[in-house]
Amino acid sequence: MSESSEASDYTKDQIIAMCKGVKDVELFYQQKFINYRGPKSKNKERYTEIIACWVINHFEMFEQIGTICRESSYYSKIRDGRTNNPDANSEKQIAIRMYKQEGGIPGLGTIIDYQTPLKNKKSDKVGEIDLLAFDEKNGVLRLLELKVPNSKETMLRCVLEAYTYLRLVDRVKLIRDFNRSGNFNIPEETPIVACPFIYRRNSKGENGAQYQEMQEDRPKLRELMKLLEIKPLVIEENKPPYKAYELEL
Repeated sequence: MSESSEASDYTKDQIIAMCKGVKDVELFYQQKFINYRGPKSKNKERYTEIIACWVINHFEMFEQIGTICRESSYYSKIRDGRTNNPDANSEKQIAIRMYKQEGGIPGLGTIIDYQTPLKNKKSDKVGEIDLLAFDEKNGVLRLLELKVPNSKETMLRCVLEAYTYLRLVDRVKLIRDFNRSGNFNIPEETPIVACPFIYRRNSKGENGAQYQEMQEDRPKLRELMKLLEIKPLVIEENKPPYKAYELEL
């Protein structure tokens, strides 16, 4: 998805009006204003804090996001680790490297798939689950929303996208498909959690954009993450072997 920036400051009422103007709640995370990082004026409330507060106050709307009843299997036998994108730092290339890391990723578990489809038909306006990881030790299946090291997307966007995918996926079918077709052994009662998967540092060695947000005062964002039961994970190193840890809220 494209990343947006705003040319001038918006008022709180204008930001709220943008939130109210979204017709399809399952597409809320895709709206350009979710990535607005303003305002420029330091004494004004951050846009993402206004939006997070609005989502909290209208949480019942987001609980209505329904499951996409996918007829085809979530599991794909074709996972050859190839991509047409030559950019080594693209989301898919990074996902493939993580998928192929032997012994799993410490702090995360074993990556069992990448780019897991959510659509049932081509017209469904949703993306794919970037990574699926089964943590056998802690008994949890993680839906990971991966962001590249230099991503400028807001943490709010990552949170809302991860939560939306969790609502859209057929949790029972997902586990059954991987057990039946992929010969995995994931207990059907395994809880599934949505996790923004962000980098600790960008390519310059500075704090990644999403990680930096979490070092700042973002009370409404943190409250929203707790409400949605989102568990962000941080990628410690920018190259293999990868390891991760859960970000404390």
